[in-house]
Amino acid sequence: MRQTPFTDPRLEQAYLYWRDKAAGRPMPSRADIDPIEIPKLLPDVMLVERLDNGRYRYRLIGTENARAHGINATGRFLDEVLPGPDYCAHVLALYDECVETRRALYSECLFFSPARRDPERHTKVLFMPLSPDGETVNMIFVIQVFFYIDRATRERHFVDHRPYKEIAHILL
Repeated sequence: MRQTPFTDPRLEQAYLYWRDKAAGRPMPSRADIDPIEIPKLLPDVMLVERLDNGRYRYRLIGTENARAHGINATGRFLDEVLPGPDYCAHVLALYDECVETRRALYSECLFFSPARRDPERHTKVLFMPLSPDGETVNMIFVIQVFFYIDRATRERHFVDHRPYKEIAHILL
């Protein structure tokens, strides 16, 4: 088996689960993903629906992601809740790439304080496409984990717009 770029065991576990559920197909379907089988991952998981018009809507947000985002955005569109136009465009482009390539996509970003050059937080995210027919992606199974420099940063993570820099971008 090929080596993966993950340095967090939750990402590795989610990726291996997704590959196993694909069972030789390009990608599994939403029906293949059973939350009962991955209870330890659920706080970090999101299910994002891709609509026919190309928009994305949060269908499920795990508790850790809801806390990191500052709101539980379940049922809302990503372009309505992601902060800052640059970051919003960056995230939507990641979803689009996952959908268009029909492949898992791994990305890491550092977020910087406007007042300092040092990073205040680090996020690692894995986008895994789901398809009912093996061709059309209608949902993305996402796991996102966060690392913080201090508690104040944790409490304001996605509520405030921050400069960011993508430091890893890998199609799997």
